[in-house]
Amino acid sequence: MPDSPNPPASFSFSAHVGLLDQFLVRRVEIVERIEDNLLNVRGKETERIRSRLHFHRLLNDCFFALPGLASQLARLKGQAAAMHLADGFEPIQLDRFSIEFDPLDLIIRAYEHWGASRWPGRSSRLAWAQIIYSTFLIRQLENLTLRIWDEGTDLAGDRLDQLQALLDRLNDPGSRAGGGAVLVRDVRWLVQTAQGALTKHIEPYFRVAERVSASFTDSVRLGLHAAGAKLAGGHLRSQVRYRSLETSRPIDDAENLAIARNSNSMDTALLLRDLVALLKSYDHVSAAADQTLDSDARIDLADAILQGISSDTELFLTRLDLLAPATMIEHLFIEDRANGHPQLTPLGRAHLNYLAEYRASIGRLAGHLKDDALLLAPAPEAYSPYGISYGFAADLLSNLALDKLISPSSSWGALSFEDVFASRGNLEAKLTRAKALAALPKRPGEQDHFYHSSGFAAEIFDRLVAALEARSLRSSDANSSSHRDGRIYVSAECESIARSSAALAAGAVSADEYCFTSHRGGSLSEGKTFLPISQILLDRNEGRYLASAQCDGEWFAVSKFILTIFLCRGTDALLSAVPPKVIEVLLLTCPGLIVPLTTERAT
Repeated sequence: MPDSPNPPASFSFSAHVGLLDQFLVRRVEIVERIEDNLLNVRGKETERIRSRLHFHRLLNDCFFALPGLASQLARLKGQAAAMHLADGFEPIQLDRFSIEFDPLDLIIRAYEHWGASRWPGRSSRLAWAQIIYSTFLIRQLENLTLRIWDEGTDLAGDRLDQLQALLDRLNDPGSRAGGGAVLVRDVRWLVQTAQGALTKHIEPYFRVAERVSASFTDSVRLGLHAAGAKLAGGHLRSQVRYRSLETSRPIDDAENLAIARNSNSMDTALLLRDLVALLKSYDHVSAAADQTLDSDARIDLADAILQGISSDTELFLTRLDLLAPATMIEHLFIEDRANGHPQLTPLGRAHLNYLAEYRASIGRLAGHLKDDALLLAPAPEAYSPYGISYGFAADLLSNLALDKLISPSSSWGALSFEDVFASRGNLEAKLTRAKALAALPKRPGEQDHFYHSSGFAAEIFDRLVAALEARSLRSSDANSSSHRDGRIYVSAECESIARSSAALAAGAVSADEYCFTSHRGGSLSEGKTFLPISQILLDRNEGRYLASAQCDGEWFAVSKFILTIFLCRGTDALLSAVPPKVIEVLLLTCPGLIVPLTTERAT
């Protein structure tokens, strides 16, 4: 969408609920306006236009320029989107992926599809207008889900209920004349999708996570955590699969994993929070005297937990010693004290508490999870969420909508966004729809919209069960893999002096190429990789470094690649000529992994 206006001085949640109520009451009128102004354009100038500003104006007019719409409601246009930006969710534009569920793109897709085949009659155009209408309303609901805390956590539950009631009305079969599809049923999933896939700032995601943890009843909160775990797991598995195809390497290739992990510190850290909450409830249900009473609840919890863990079974199951450094985000978790030395922030301390709780829970429950995993195992040639790849959540939502454009007469029953991530129920219908999504037409240069492979599902699931077995056999060990732990030896001296300073480092492999500096030349930058300050700061903001610091006007950073390339394979790494301040940060972000090398130590 084009830039929204500045956020209002005050934001009225109830007024926006009233606005969406009017949009629902006048649904038929709005759908007809969309069909007439945006879809009934065969042979007209609009058919040839591809300007987003043009479509943005026309689509908004279909809603906000309704005859008789109260002026105080019309003035709300753009306010929710502006507040979303003001919260810090400023999107990063990418050509390759959609980063939001975009009704404007769906309009252009319709022009392209109809232009290449046959322009449809009014009834088919009205059916597509229903999809555009639903997409627009879902985007409005997404923005409002993040406003439920504006006046405190006490009101959040009631406000979420109001939004669920609006979504139920949107999905009411009696109101979807013309074949409008049910895209999303549970508003809690919109809390997750509303945050966006790629934004310039990370802190807002943790702010929302804190609010979720402090709000709602247990059952509502668990639904939010389950949606978060499934969406994170699906997105991260998609990245691994795409990378594997691009490089023609296996999914556990060290370099591919390092790249994926380096880009997903935030996703993995937030997934950890969801898993802790889900494991706590799973533990309670598993310990019940009569488990048969709660078997469905237990299996549903296991399904969400397992899908989340499957995104990286090494970090979440066998190498818990590396989970902390892999998920530490410096600029949020570390701060300088008044004396210039680094320390953990409250958010950093909270993260370490989540890590400790997760480690204790997964060690205790891995055996139970393995047993329940076998009940959810993908059958050969059957549908499984472990076998899907789709990019981001917005891509998947768009695919579900586009499927209705390509096959308007298809009936998928009540299947919706959430059902894609359920390992049980309607598997035959899900497989049929998965095949349809995989066959969606692509623009030149576009990758597959959707992918499902029972072979990929089986490979992911087999790795998951093997890692659960390893964790259950060595429940209290941080490292339950077949590789030795590995350490990072760090020295402020050059490599030759560092190696001679301690016999312990003799077998360590130099990892200096994974140290980045903005300084050119000089002995301290020898063997290091040069990066401009702008790139170092960008990567630092994305959580891609184990440690970084500005020293004498230049930046020095240590990549998280070291964890996967060296330590995961049981190889010690040696870092030389590391500024003392960076060493101090490493000791905080890599608990138990850092061995400082000093002259005093050698003597």
